[in-house]
Amino acid sequence: MSFRREIKATLSKSKLFQLINWIYDQKGEILYPERTINSVYFDNLNLNMYHQSVEGVLPRKKIRLRTYNSENSLNEIKKKSSLEFKISSVEGRFKISKNKFLLNDKHFSINDKDYGTCYPVLNVIYKRLYFKINNIRLTIDRDINYKVVKNYKIFPYIIRDNLNVVELKYQKTDLDQKVFDFFPFQFNRFSKYCRGIEFTQNKICDEII
Repeated sequence: MSFRREIKATLSKSKLFQLINWIYDQKGEILYPERTINSVYFDNLNLNMYHQSVEGVLPRKKIRLRTYNSENSLNEIKKKSSLEFKISSVEGRFKISKNKFLLNDKHFSINDKDYGTCYPVLNVIYKRLYFKINNIRLTIDRDINYKVVKNYKIFPYIIRDNLNVVELKYQKTDLDQKVFDFFPFQFNRFSKYCRGIEFTQNKICDEII
């Protein structure tokens, strides 16, 4: 099991251009062409995964279907996606990805040993750019859109986020201070899942710029 460190920052559109210039000044390399990421998040009826993430509980988990296209139905996403379990712990984070998995076809649900029966609750679609600076991988997520998932259907109404998200990912803990010292923007907590739930279900969301 390989844990990794993840640090995030949220940027407005104007600051995003500053970031791109900084990446090229650092001789950053493009790892992959930009691509669309389409995720469906699961949670139980009490939204325990959402509440634990907001409270910063460790360890905690997120469960999602992820694909790299813009399909709009759960059945199509299921056919083309992998099932991911993202675990956050005191050691860092790691991800388990399964290309073959079993969903309850009648209710489109997943039985999880920690959270019980979990159902699809949120669809998140965004564009991601991938860079590498020395031993640090940097991703930029933009055009983040949220859709409600209810009664096993993805609703067509889109809620657009006005923030862009930068993630710096690396393996060694001794790089922590180096990352904090050399990155020119302020880090903060950010969860697309939590933000999407707050937009779509709680009808509120704190703006962090």
